[in-house]
Amino acid sequence: MKMRPGLARAMPALHCWIQDGGTLVTLYHRPWDNWDPETVPPKRLEIGQPSLRWRVTDAKSDVTHLEPDHPVLLHPNRIGPDDWAGWHKERGLYFAKSWDQAYRPLIEMADPGERPHQGALLAADIGRGRHVHTSLVLHHQVEKLVPGAFRLLANIIQRRRPE
Repeated sequence: MKMRPGLARAMPALHCWIQDGGTLVTLYHRPWDNWDPETVPPKRLEIGQPSLRWRVTDAKSDVTHLEPDHPVLLHPNRIGPDDWAGWHKERGLYFAKSWDQAYRPLIEMADPGERPHQGALLAADIGRGRHVHTSLVLHHQVEKLVPGAFRLLANIIQRRRPE
């Protein structure tokens, strides 16, 4: 990675950790952060560029749940419309452009008059673990004490439940 070169070298070990039941969360990466779509995530995941095309800047844009019963949207908090209320700044930036079929797009959103994006929150069950990638500006929402951001973060970091 651009800021932490040792992290790039550690990715193969992290991928094994996910296979063994770990949960990896990746947040808000830019394509030029040394994000190699083939080697950084455990399965192929490409960040869209230019960023102007791969973002939703309207903090009040509608959010559609594509898989409302997916564990990331269900446990420990059932994420619903109220969790998307009161957001500040924007919904997200640097959305994923394309991804391996292991990833499930969980939400869809768009700025008014633009085509919808599905690359803001992706989850892939890999081995006994999970990789969740999100480009939502959760760090800003947490700073502004938006309850829905805390609820979603709690869900994102949950360990995958045995099937």
